[in-house]
Amino acid sequence: MHVPTGREALTHPLGTAPPFTLGTPKAKVLEAWGNPDYVVAHGSDELGNVREEWIYHGRVQSLPIDYEYVSRNKHLFFEGENLTRCTTDEKDSR
Repeated sequence: MHVPTGREALTHPLGTAPPFTLGTPKAKVLEAWGNPDYVVAHGSDELGNVREEWIYHGRVQSLPIDYEYVSRNKHLFFEGENLTRCTTDEKDSR
């Protein structure tokens, strides 16, 4: 078991793990986060499943904690109805 350091506890409080697990259906994401800010079509896979990237803009820029999960854009990638990958934009170098 990993005991978080004080810095880890401040920047990633309990409950800020990745928001969804792989395979999460689109309906669950919509239920939790609502409609994405942008949807980018990426064609389809060899089985005909539509590939999409859903982008949710980070909306809270001034919080001193947990920037990774509340102030950076999220990119959710789907094949068909299921989540296949989730990424977070890197922190600005300002």
